[in-house]
Amino acid sequence: MKNKIKAQKTYLLILAFTSGLTIMAVEISASRLIAPYFGSSTFVWANIIGVIMIALSLGYYLGGRLSEKKPELKFLLEIVLAASALLFLIPFVTKPVVLFISQSIMPFQSATLLIFVGSLLTVAFLFIIPILMLGIVSPFIIKLLSLIDPQVGKDAGLVFSISTVGSILGTFLPVLVFIPYFGTRKTILFFAFLLLFVALFGWFNKKWLAFLIFLVLIPSLIIKMPQIKEAEGVIYEDESVYQYMQIQDIDDLRLLKINEGMAVFSALAREDSQITPGLTGFYYDYYNLLPYLSGNHETQDVLILGLAAGTISSQLNHFFANDYDLNIDGVEIDKKIIEIGKKYFDMENPSLEIYNLDGRNFLNLTAKHYDSIVLDVFSNQLYLPFHLCTLEFFQLVSGHLKEEGTVAMNALAVSENSALLKSITNTMLKVFDYVYWIREAEDDWNYMVIASDNELDFEGLYDLNNKSQLNHLVQTAAKNNKRINYDYDFGILTDDKAPIEHLTDWMILDYIYNQF
Repeated sequence: MKNKIKAQKTYLLILAFTSGLTIMAVEISASRLIAPYFGSSTFVWANIIGVIMIALSLGYYLGGRLSEKKPELKFLLEIVLAASALLFLIPFVTKPVVLFISQSIMPFQSATLLIFVGSLLTVAFLFIIPILMLGIVSPFIIKLLSLIDPQVGKDAGLVFSISTVGSILGTFLPVLVFIPYFGTRKTILFFAFLLLFVALFGWFNKKWLAFLIFLVLIPSLIIKMPQIKEAEGVIYEDESVYQYMQIQDIDDLRLLKINEGMAVFSALAREDSQITPGLTGFYYDYYNLLPYLSGNHETQDVLILGLAAGTISSQLNHFFANDYDLNIDGVEIDKKIIEIGKKYFDMENPSLEIYNLDGRNFLNLTAKHYDSIVLDVFSNQLYLPFHLCTLEFFQLVSGHLKEEGTVAMNALAVSENSALLKSITNTMLKVFDYVYWIREAEDDWNYMVIASDNELDFEGLYDLNNKSQLNHLVQTAAKNNKRINYDYDFGILTDDKAPIEHLTDWMILDYIYNQF
């Protein structure tokens, strides 16, 4: 009798552990699953966490009520089996669900509204019911344990402890093992099968164990999955530790897009294109003016933080490798993007040295000084990494610039009065004597912000430029530049306080509000 009670208790604790493991693994995977459609901004993360917490709170409440009405193990296992079945369906129904929701929202003609509302509805539709069911597990197990062991408080603590240990593993296993090696969808399938295995083991005796282990491991890891996200001209897609990536051949360009694909992270003119060789038509083209603005020395040492697939480095090499002793250090944190750049974007050239590091870490480690430092880094489509926008960061950048050096970055803002843009330029003005921005058009969100300790002569670009291909860039830069003064209505960004996400979110919400 004691052995039977011990076996029952052990199984219930294993079920609690598996439930906690699955909940967290699914939550981590959820962000990667919908990133190709909505990105992974704080809006999306807030929706994921909010929906999961709502589902769990409802599950805990229902678990307590149901366990009192029908305190039977098989009833609980029926709920767990249903949850595993719903989780199994998620990778296969995500695309049609997103398509339906997106088409319903598109009449509002707001991409930012699509991201916020679309991700909320998608996460709720896909995850709220299975996570609610898994929320039922812990209080139900506590009730079942109370029927075989009078030490309810002790058992409740043990259930929560074991479940939390499962959640800890569910946090790290997808990030470190499953997503990098098997992908997001197979990760969800694996944990759905694992949950199924544990539930079925409660129904059958141990002779089923070998079969069930096979059932868990083989289908979830070898099943062939369809393309993650359909789009025009897709020639490659993959996931890295950091993001979902897709390469498209569209008209004259090869494009690298990440996550929801609202922005282009790298571009390359195809061999048969009508685009001027070396140019793309995107904001990257304006970085070709930096050698002229950085002293026009015979040697040009350039650092690119956010190399991506090498668009900027390839352009500089194309136009200036024969004019200067050109040396480019390119820093990219995502190793898989570096591999993509080499294979699909002709990234490698004699001028380029590639480093697989975080941009700020690289500056802390190197002793080099540069004529130009380019900052083209986004943690998502719109969000600048806060640690690459602070006073301390720009002080570090300044320490690696030559006497006439410049630092240039691309900042996204809906207008020149954006609190985000003002905070960035204020911060740069605390370090550099001169700060400017260049904007191609009034409706363009891309601001090329340039800072230096020397006054920059944009009109002088006409005399310095000897390349007809760059004439239109020179004309735009000379016409659409503005020197920025410190704005005391806004603060600066520091390592201690840099609300980049908050400023970006409010900018987006204000933009959405003004669409109506």
